Parts: sequence; C-alpha cells; structure tokens
Amino acid sequence: MAIKVDIDKLLSDYNKSGRKTNFPDSLKKVLQYARTDKNLKDVSDLAYLLATAKSESDYSLQRWESDYRCNLQGKPYKGKPCDKALNDYRSTKNGKINYYTLGTDKNGLPYFGRGLIQLTGKANYKKYGDLIGVDLVNDGDKALEQRNSYLIASAYLSNKRGGIYKKNGVERNTFDLARDNDLTLARKSVNGGTKGLSDVNTAYGFWKNLLKKNNAKVVNGSDAESKSNKRIWLGVGLSILTIGVTGTLIYMYLKKNNKLPNFIKNIKLKQ
Repeated sequence: MAIKVDIDKLLSDYNKSGRKTNFPDSLKKVLQYARTDKNLKDVSDLAYLLATAKSESDYSLQRWESDYRCNLQGKPYKGKPCDKALNDYRSTKNGKINYYTLGTDKNGLPYFGRGLIQLTGKANYKKYGDLIGVDLVNDGDKALEQRNSYLIASAYLSNKRGGIYKKNGVERNTFDLARDNDLTLARKSVNGGTKGLSDVNTAYGFWKNLLKKNNAKVVNGSDAESKSNKRIWLGVGLSILTIGVTGTLIYMYLKKNNKLPNFIKNIKLKQ
C-alpha cells in the first residue's frame, strides 16, 4: 500500500497554514517517497511519520546529532563531524553515555543519531540496516543517504513490538499505536520516553487534518508505481512522435523546394 495525494497542493496548504520548516525540499522528498511506501497502510500512518520527523529532524533526511555544533544543519559532513560534535558523542554529562564505548564503524565513528528519525545505537543500525538491505554497521553514514534515511524511518515505525506495546496479546508497531490512539506509547516506541510528546501529538493532528483536506487516500503501492511508469513512457512516446512528425515535415519541405542535401538524395532504399 502507499499514499496517493497531490503533493504540490498539500505543500501549498502547509505553507498557508503558517507552519514552517527549514527543509522544505526534504519535506517534499519525504512525501515523494511515501507514494510508493508499502508500509503505509492508512493515511494516519503518513501523518504520524511526518509528526515524528518534525520532532526529530524538522523533516530533514540528512540531519545528524549535534550538526548545529558544526553549522551544518541538515547537511552531510565531509569525512567526520567537527570536534565540537565529536566531543558531544564522548560526553558523559547529565547521565549521557559515551557513544564511543558502544562501538564504532569502519570510519571510526560511533552510532550517533542520523537521519529522518535520528536512528541511534549499534543494535538499531544492525536491525534496521538488515531490514532495508543496507550495511549500516560497517558504514553508519549510509543512514544519511536520503532514500536510506526515509526507509529507516518507515521500517522503524512499522516494526512490530511486544511487551508494553501489545494489545490483547498482539504485537503492535508505532503506526498501530497511533491508530489505536495510544499516543503516549507511540511516542515511547520512538523516543524511549515522552520527550516531545505534546509537539508530536499536535503535529499528528495537524497532518491528519491536512491530508484529509487534500483527499489523501491509500492505494496499492504497485498501482501507484505502475501509473508513474506509464506517465514516464507516455512522455517518451509523445517526444518520439513529435520528433518523427517534425522530421517528416522538414523532409517534405526540403524535397519540395529541391533543397535536400546530396547525401540524402543519394540514399537508395531497398525495394
């Protein structure tokens, strides 16, 4: 399944609402990825994904923990983050854990928060890297590649969980929790606590209403992709047809006025 919606109209209404993001291009990219995301079973799923993304990264697919320390908000670093950010990852102030003690990748970098929902920790890099088919443990920076960043968020929010997240003995994922209006548990499933709960819930309600206003609906993911491919091939076909018709008209004009180049006049077609 996936979500079908007029993205340009949706973003226009978003801007008119007075809501803001420092990363409008990335928000549009997220919505484009959602068009073929088979993990989205309900319009509310996209609403909760967007609400979470707002809280964690301001919709940026390329945010990383402490990027503001390096004046690189939403921009990838070259090689490694600046020393101020690296010092944050080593810090144990206020009960923090030194990320470096929990393992590093081939680049010598720990598994700090990266991407749309700030994936953190080696175990998560392993689990969700496996789910999307990308080796995030060996190279954590792959979590900052835009498509990977979206896929990680989608996989994380659609991953079934047991324990306190169960209902009547059935495991639920974050999307299920939001649909069941267990919004505190939904936030805990992402953040581990309730930090940002009010803001996420407000954004969730906003996006549900905006998507409804724009007649967003769930469609079969393969159908959405197929329609997109049909539009592409239709465009290619029309371009070829236009070139062919134009070429024929030029040929007829030159022939009529005896202005055909000699190399064309000398071409003999086999009968």
